[in-house]
Amino acid sequence: MAPSPPLLLLLLVLTGLGLAAAQPEGPFPPFQQQRSTNAADAAALRAVFQQWGLAAAAGAPEEDPCQKRVWLQSFATNASIDCGCDAANGECRITHLNVTGFWNISVIPPALFNLTELVSLDLSNNNLSGSIPPEVSNLSKLETWHFNNNKLSGPFPNESSRLGSLQSLWMFDNYIEGLLPEFIANFTNLTDLIYGMKLRGPIPKNFSNLINLEKLMLGDLDGGNSTFNFIADWANLSTLSLRKCGIIDQLPSTPPKLPKLTYLDLRSNNLSGSIQQLLPYRSSRYLYVGENNFSGQLPSEIVQSSLAFENLTLLNCLGMKECNRTSYTNPITSFAVNCGGKQKTYQDSLPITFSDDTSNLGAAGIHVDTDKQWVVSHVGSDPVVSESPGIVNTNQGFLGVDMPELYQTARTSRSALSYYVVGLSNGKYTVQLFFAEIVIDSQLNHGPGRRLFNIDIQDQNIKTDFDITKEAGGFRRPMNITYEVTVDNPVLKIHLYWNGRGTCCIPYEGAYGPLVSAIRVFRPKNPNNIPPPTPPRSARPDNKRRGVVVGIAALCIAMAVISSSVAYLWWKWVSLVKHPNA
Repeated sequence: MAPSPPLLLLLLVLTGLGLAAAQPEGPFPPFQQQRSTNAADAAALRAVFQQWGLAAAAGAPEEDPCQKRVWLQSFATNASIDCGCDAANGECRITHLNVTGFWNISVIPPALFNLTELVSLDLSNNNLSGSIPPEVSNLSKLETWHFNNNKLSGPFPNESSRLGSLQSLWMFDNYIEGLLPEFIANFTNLTDLIYGMKLRGPIPKNFSNLINLEKLMLGDLDGGNSTFNFIADWANLSTLSLRKCGIIDQLPSTPPKLPKLTYLDLRSNNLSGSIQQLLPYRSSRYLYVGENNFSGQLPSEIVQSSLAFENLTLLNCLGMKECNRTSYTNPITSFAVNCGGKQKTYQDSLPITFSDDTSNLGAAGIHVDTDKQWVVSHVGSDPVVSESPGIVNTNQGFLGVDMPELYQTARTSRSALSYYVVGLSNGKYTVQLFFAEIVIDSQLNHGPGRRLFNIDIQDQNIKTDFDITKEAGGFRRPMNITYEVTVDNPVLKIHLYWNGRGTCCIPYEGAYGPLVSAIRVFRPKNPNNIPPPTPPRSARPDNKRRGVVVGIAALCIAMAVISSSVAYLWWKWVSLVKHPNA
């Protein structure tokens, strides 16, 4: 028997509801048929995609952008939008634009600034160059503006001061110059400000107005010196990174209230005063204050109990004359280490043994070679991605190069690596650094991935923005750097460190910072060297070298902080050249 009309209607309604419920959920809510993109927004988006060479991805002219929304989406690349629609008239405005990871995108199209309803604009990890156009002021509704990992230059435009709704501003890894803009202090809705360019200090005092900050990461500020007067009671701040910001000050005697702070990085400034001033920050999980001028003993309240060093009395090595002796019973004249790899021996005119360097240094830590000849230290953890690989490797071989196995492993860090060679006799040496980029392959990942870092030897900068792939001529291609140095104190220091530039997340999050495959130090073939001095008869073999190594180890690990577990605080290693009478 056929159902009655009312019953039939009810069955149709229920069937329709069931079919609707069975539809898989997409990344965006479905639109009603009558909704369409604002004509001006659609034209602007097509013009932008046309200039970026994404015209084919943008679809046919009749295709509605707010209906499609996603054109390309992977870990490395993204071309997508989101829209906000008026329920009354069905018109949709483009509110979010994400175009990231395209090496061919090098210009900012004027049509971009016709998308005046944008609240989020992410143009990170492209190849944008030139200056930021002043027309950015048209995007006055922006809340998220990310243009990190490009090659933008010129001044930061004053017109961007009209972006008063900003909540997230990421601009690291660019070449924008000039003073750190004071008008940023007016962006009182900011929750995260991440910078790493070529701007100059000082940090404006009125940054204290940024009361909603959750992450503040500045770094590598040249120019005028700063103080701590811009730090206020930021109730939500979890990450504060002020590495190398020219801060000349003491920690505040009455510290600001930062109840949620978990990551504090104050390295490479000119901070002074008692180390006891760190006590208010002892609950932070990561605390880095190395390369400053603090004085006194590290408070026992912030030394984690897991640091079971046998002789804490040796931690004040810098105050002991034992650490400054320049004569050794058994001085050495060469050194070699296979960074991140196992011991390797090669036959040259004389056999060369590259020491094993496979110790896990964790988020930060040190390793002292069993022969007391060298120390490696790593400091720094990404405040967002806490796990650091530390050691990377590849199974791919290297043909047509001497000692190819050295390039298959490398030690890396998201902040800084230092190698200290102890007990070299005075004279001239050649420092040879071995490199091969075995992680970031920009061609494979179809994106502009690049690793940039600085290299110092004996506190002298020899490379800035060093790019292994560029210098070597490609991915997984070996190269070496040689540098001549005169050693006139017991310790040779090789320092590799991230400077806030280079990509961060290609091919994975946290893929940045220094990387080195091997290090070799040897005398030139025709050196004009000073012979090692005759040791005093009372000296016991290697005691002095051991004292220096213990001192360096103390400087790298003694300030291990963070009672909550995983990271170490670097103590300042004071150059024996600068302080010969310490």
